[in-house]
Amino acid sequence: MSTGKRAAISFTGGKDCTMALCLTKPTHDIVVLVTFGPKNFKSFKAHSLEVIQLQAKAIGIPHVLVEIGEEGKTHLECYREKIAELKEQYNLDLFVTGDILNVCDNFMTRATQDIIPLSCPIWAIDRHKLLDSLFERQFELLITCASIKKLGDDVELAKSFVGAKLTPEFKKNMLQPREAEVDMGGELGEFHTMVLSVPELYNGYRIEYEGQPAVEGEYVYLAFDSVRLVRDE
Repeated sequence: MSTGKRAAISFTGGKDCTMALCLTKPTHDIVVLVTFGPKNFKSFKAHSLEVIQLQAKAIGIPHVLVEIGEEGKTHLECYREKIAELKEQYNLDLFVTGDILNVCDNFMTRATQDIIPLSCPIWAIDRHKLLDSLFERQFELLITCASIKKLGDDVELAKSFVGAKLTPEFKKNMLQPREAEVDMGGELGEFHTMVLSVPELYNGYRIEYEGQPAVEGEYVYLAFDSVRLVRDE
């Protein structure tokens, strides 16, 4: 049933933006998922564009890749220009992000100011509450990238994160013992996730994959060999 209000989600396919989508659906029609990337963008190490496209297909909402970067313009100016174009193209009433912390001096607040209202439905949420809510909603979460530096310069620890599922057991055994040093939600860049399935959004689909961890610089990331959308059994 249409709400009459139209929203876009800033979408990387991770847990936070997907939770923001879930929380926005009751009040707005989500009409587009937006992934911002640099010029000639192929994919992020943490967030595979191929996986994002499959997620959008499962959810049944159009996805657009918006390239940022134009000679003579600042990063902020480019974002503001593209967001204004999206507002007009999709007749948007709201722009939504999964931000939890102040990132880059409130960048998205400045990028949307005087253009479109901004919603951050999980802003400042307690990490235990966030993870427990994800588990209650049966999110299947794959850890796709980890920072060696932000995990105590421990390469083996970072490798043990990547390819693991973020589950109640992982929270208990791997995150809680490190809670003094590691943000439980990975909000300081310790780790990143992608959502393989969530019953309320994926319309009976889930994402399957093959891949293996790879090390590049200070990061361990999941190098996907193949990904596919399948019916959830």
